[in-house]
Amino acid sequence: MFKKLLFLILLVAILPLVNCGKRQEGDKTQVTFWHAMGGPLGKALDGLVERFNQSNPQIHIQSVSMGTYTALSQKIMASISAGNPPTIAQVYENWTMELIDGGALVPVQELMDGDTTFRKEDLDDFFPVFLEGNTYRDTLWTFPFNKGLPALYYNREMFRKAGLDPNTSPRTWKEFLNYAQKLTVDTNGDGTPDQWGTSFSIPTCMTIFQSILLQNGGEILDQQQSRALFTSPIGIEALRFLVDLVKRHKVAYITSGAYEHQTDFAARRVAMIQGHIVSLTYMKPQLTFTPGIAPIPQGKNKAVMITGTNIAIFKSSTPAQREAAWQFIRWFTDTPQTAQWSKETNYVPVRRSALETPALQEKSRSTPGLKETMMQIEYAVGQPKCAAWYEGRRYLEEDAIEGAMRGYVSPEKGLKKAARKLDQELQRER
Repeated sequence: MFKKLLFLILLVAILPLVNCGKRQEGDKTQVTFWHAMGGPLGKALDGLVERFNQSNPQIHIQSVSMGTYTALSQKIMASISAGNPPTIAQVYENWTMELIDGGALVPVQELMDGDTTFRKEDLDDFFPVFLEGNTYRDTLWTFPFNKGLPALYYNREMFRKAGLDPNTSPRTWKEFLNYAQKLTVDTNGDGTPDQWGTSFSIPTCMTIFQSILLQNGGEILDQQQSRALFTSPIGIEALRFLVDLVKRHKVAYITSGAYEHQTDFAARRVAMIQGHIVSLTYMKPQLTFTPGIAPIPQGKNKAVMITGTNIAIFKSSTPAQREAAWQFIRWFTDTPQTAQWSKETNYVPVRRSALETPALQEKSRSTPGLKETMMQIEYAVGQPKCAAWYEGRRYLEEDAIEGAMRGYVSPEKGLKKAARKLDQELQRER
């Protein structure tokens, strides 16, 4: 991923953040933290950072938002080239391997193993799938940070009017289609629904496609992460199901923007949408009704894809900064803080014990269905870790998912085109 962004260095004449990881002011150890949290998520993060700074006067965490993950990846790459990366930063799994191979990171495991107060019971409290996603070559290199899952949102009032139980969401994709048919209503008979069963953005289709693929026994890549496998009959069937919702059954439409389906849901134009577990945090100010929230429908097996990033510590930091960074990471992921982070944002807490805290028990009572949605973590699957997935994900989304959903290409041809491109990336990586 970073190799393909090298040309951006030439565009960065002066980094807006200089001396980002090496300042020592008085007795305080300065730790610069680059992330992409904004809006209510950024506000929640800054609040926790401020709490840490106040309770740890010998350390100062400087929280710096880069706005988007694309901007964050570009800034990280440029800062590494300039020899001046931050102390810590959010990173996706498919960024990490190349950072490791480039010698840019310090494994979190080194700091964790050197912390005699961090017990095995602490590590065992983390959801195993999160630790697996941060482990490379049997070493824990990064640590889970903001982890999310897909969620189904629905309008209870529309369910009731359609004769559906407002407290029961569709459990299978067959039920989902049945519900969507009942919830699609053309009140004036002009041939265009005034109320739609569902709607999708292209990124949402990508998430659903991956979920259905995994649920029905398919795979994105082979175990060696050397070849794309989503062109299987299972993959073709998964994408055709989504296309049929729009073209054949006419119970859904594709939005032009990434989050327009959420706006349409809030405006009561759509009865059900699939979003992210964090979507509720953004939709809440627009909503004039209390939506239902539930796990997404399932296929032959239960499976969902995890989203979100991890925290990496950069090697150019001083020993004091690394130790301070680890203290912050440990604090942030400890039970009270991960529970508070989850309460304020809806991200899944990284520790199982957090679900039993008063903060999250109260949140579960006030938001029915939220805990069940979070517990999808029990059958969640991590994203591919290989660097080629950075481009491969885009190929799958643009060439296959968008192409098929907009009718430019058949599901089979679109998936095969994306697989050819991804296979080329995987070969270059080997």
